[in-house]
Amino acid sequence: MTTDDNDRLESLLNACHPDAFDNTRIKNLVHAKIISDKIARRSHRRKLILGWCSAAAGVALIAGLATHFIVPSGIDLSNATVAEVTDAGYKELLVAPGKRAEITLSDGTRLVANAHTRVLYPERFGDSERRIFADGEVFLEVAKDADHPFVVESNGFDVKVLGTVFNICNTSDSTASVVLVEGSVEVSTDCDNRVKLRPNDMVDLVNGEVASLRQVDTEDYTMWVDGLLSLHGEPLSQLVERLSEHYGFTIDCETSLGDVRVYGKLDLQDSIDQVLAAIREIVPMEIEREGSLITMKARP
Repeated sequence: MTTDDNDRLESLLNACHPDAFDNTRIKNLVHAKIISDKIARRSHRRKLILGWCSAAAGVALIAGLATHFIVPSGIDLSNATVAEVTDAGYKELLVAPGKRAEITLSDGTRLVANAHTRVLYPERFGDSERRIFADGEVFLEVAKDADHPFVVESNGFDVKVLGTVFNICNTSDSTASVVLVEGSVEVSTDCDNRVKLRPNDMVDLVNGEVASLRQVDTEDYTMWVDGLLSLHGEPLSQLVERLSEHYGFTIDCETSLGDVRVYGKLDLQDSIDQVLAAIREIVPMEIEREGSLITMKARP
């Protein structure tokens, strides 16, 4: 969380009853509200970014929207209000910073959601396709049902499957990725790109367009389900961004440390302090912390 988010959280907690009590549940609720607000703002910005698509493609997209975003209730999941989602029989899952959540959908599909993730899913799927919405990072083991295709709707693209195992990461304003572990999926974007993935394929999306398609070691992109983060020489500056997003802290890294390459695995089930201590054993540095602000400095 940013400093402003922490100020909001502290303000709300200070307004509570002065008697001592366990305020963990209150913190989680406030965290969830902050995440929901962030995701809504991010979704709006992403739609502005995607506005550069050609007019011709836009006309084709508008023509397709009548069926593309229609769910049994007739709402656009990416823009629906909480009331509309509830009325349509959908539930909302919000995952707080530093947490993970796992649910089983009504068809038996297993879904694991990473920190800062929002998922909309129906209490029970209808008679046609099985459709959910996800913004953030999710891992799915989709129950096979050839008569009812499974569709994951996200901001800027859809993933359509029959029965498969895959990972979706859609956490920035303009980039996303889909990694296929088993089976096959088709990714279609709001700019009318389509690409079919085979096992071990990873597709990168930028501004609603397919940017690359390559083979990867899927374990590197799915081990977060078990609370692990694999590092293969990523610059410390990139690792800091990922940790900031995951734990909800603001982490600054001195320029002199930013290009240091980091290897190994981190256990994200540990606290932020434990993770930073593990990194400090690899990278010689000093760590200063003031509230939600953490600063990494090179040792003199």
